[in-house]
Amino acid sequence: MKAFAGLLLAATVGLSRAVPNQLAFNAHPGAGAPGEAETATVKTLRHAGLPAHTLRFVEPPGSICESTEGVRSWSGYLDVDLDALWEHQGGDKLLAEDYAEVDEGVKEDPHPKGVIEHFWFWAFESRSGNAAEDPVVMWLNGGPGCSSGCGMLMELGPCNARPYNGTKGPHTRYNEFSWNNNASLLFLDQPVGTGFSYASWADELRNTQKDKAPSRIYTAKAAARDASAFLQLWALHAADLFGDKNGLSSFHIAGESYAGRWIPLIANQLVEDNKEAIAHPERGLAALPLDSVLIGNGITSPKHQFPAYVEYACANTTGFGNFVDEAECDRMYSRIPTCLSLVEKCNTPTKGSLHDRLACKTALDFCEEALQTPYYHDGRSSYDFMHYGDYEEDDWFAHFLNDTHTKKALGVDKTGAGDGHDGTFASCSDDVYNRFAKTGDGAKDSMWAVKALLENDVRVLLYAGERDFICNYIGIRNWSLDLDWPGQAAFQARELAPWHSEGVIAGMTRTEGPLTYLTVRESSHFVPYSRPRASLEMFNAWVHQRGVPE
Repeated sequence: MKAFAGLLLAATVGLSRAVPNQLAFNAHPGAGAPGEAETATVKTLRHAGLPAHTLRFVEPPGSICESTEGVRSWSGYLDVDLDALWEHQGGDKLLAEDYAEVDEGVKEDPHPKGVIEHFWFWAFESRSGNAAEDPVVMWLNGGPGCSSGCGMLMELGPCNARPYNGTKGPHTRYNEFSWNNNASLLFLDQPVGTGFSYASWADELRNTQKDKAPSRIYTAKAAARDASAFLQLWALHAADLFGDKNGLSSFHIAGESYAGRWIPLIANQLVEDNKEAIAHPERGLAALPLDSVLIGNGITSPKHQFPAYVEYACANTTGFGNFVDEAECDRMYSRIPTCLSLVEKCNTPTKGSLHDRLACKTALDFCEEALQTPYYHDGRSSYDFMHYGDYEEDDWFAHFLNDTHTKKALGVDKTGAGDGHDGTFASCSDDVYNRFAKTGDGAKDSMWAVKALLENDVRVLLYAGERDFICNYIGIRNWSLDLDWPGQAAFQARELAPWHSEGVIAGMTRTEGPLTYLTVRESSHFVPYSRPRASLEMFNAWVHQRGVPE
């Protein structure tokens, strides 16, 4: 979990479903646990238009998480043959662009021969009984390097991981406020090295802990291409999976934290790939109906959000006083100009690159140390100023996913995943985090991609839990107002207005055309975790009514 109007109808439909009487899944043998005979058959899907990609998956028993009778899920991998990718997509040219962003000291072989990348996903059908017409939403967590298992098993997924002890092992509980009440959900671990996603050698004999297949992903830009390819292949088989002979009804990308950096890039890549698919029908690739993106407490504009650390910590913006003493606040304010100067240099194009790679790394290191670190002096969580220390749920879902019976039911590969390549799931990968840190990716601006989405009629929802420090609502508000797009002046002129959940004000919102900014009161960085009912009402209003709750 690292970081850097009558619209309640759809929500009411989602909340009115009775909780099933089935038992929650327990990963250990016993009631509700999948046995040896329940191991599902692996299915594979391919398409001539994406010759480097293969989708393989199983259909796990519903008792493992969903528990709603007749609702299916799919778990598996997108396998990417890098040799075929290079040949098909002009990989050498793309790699040259990526390598211009990478410091010489961290570069690996630009095209390691014989490498296959495996992106793990778990998808859940809508509970509504009308999955063919309900929207499909892909969820991404941040980090970089943090698994979407967090969002799936702690926040908005069909089930939540629960505490375990000597008599009751890793298990889950039905989540009545899951976003799949009226939408199908797709959780993806990306980039490679995150969660159960990993790289391996095509030559099985080379796959040892001493001979680890390298990763080629160092930046959000590079990660976006893989995610877009995954979505194209997934969408081609929507009829097979959801029973919709006309393809997906609508598609949305959602996520939080560092996903604020890569969701705009992934969505923009998808928009461009859609244009290519339309221009070249002979390739047989269908355009994905991308309707919107939902970014929760995301890091998108460092030049606005880095200084917001100081305002949040030192200007009593929460009503709970300042979180840092006066002398330290003075030092933090004095360092803002240096931080902003470095961020500007980072985002100034150089020869052969959109960024100054050394300035990006320097900006990330300096701004985090000077403007973030003082907040942590008393042990407060960066995700919620009311919370101290770590979140115990982080261990719950990691234990659940590492359980042998869980892995078997989900068709998880035995080895390859994890920083040790031994198949061990970790909620966040240190290796991925460090790779991105070495390129200073967290100091790079993504506002340009948000602007491109708005100009291509993709709706954008920026929502923020007000108790979050690390990607706080002040910074998100500031960059949303400063975003240069055709509706900017009208957006700035809009007054913030309250929205309600259960008859009380749940936060404030501002909307103009396709852009919406929304805050959630009494919520942490993890809005579906802190305010599950309000979160579901917000989500259903956005994807079904194309607005926000009144």
